[in-house]
Amino acid sequence: MSLTSHKELLVYQKSKRLTVDIIQHFSDYKLPIPKQFLLNQLFRAVGSIPANIAEGYGRNSKKSFKLFLDIARGSNYETGCWLEIIAEMKEFDRNKVKEFVARNEEISRMLAGLIKSVSK
Repeated sequence: MSLTSHKELLVYQKSKRLTVDIIQHFSDYKLPIPKQFLLNQLFRAVGSIPANIAEGYGRNSKKSFKLFLDIARGSNYETGCWLEIIAEMKEFDRNKVKEFVARNEEISRMLAGLIKSVSK
């Protein structure tokens, strides 16, 4: 790979931006503990996407990078699951959640492509 940093990867940039946007959007919601749990799980899952891309890149081996990209993709799917659950709850702005779902799906496609290219 001819990158000098994981920060050059568009999928890293987009997943980091999604993390920030989700946390900023949902942090102002005042919810009872069971519903706050959903947001905490979402925050953990979405934050794991760019973190695993960075960690895998930092391991400095193609095999490790692919492994951590696979983990990032799993976190991406988990993020999608939590967004689906949140979308069904009346407390949340459905249009904003749909936007987050679309962005997460784009990241999923990007991760799949990167995993494929690293696997060659």
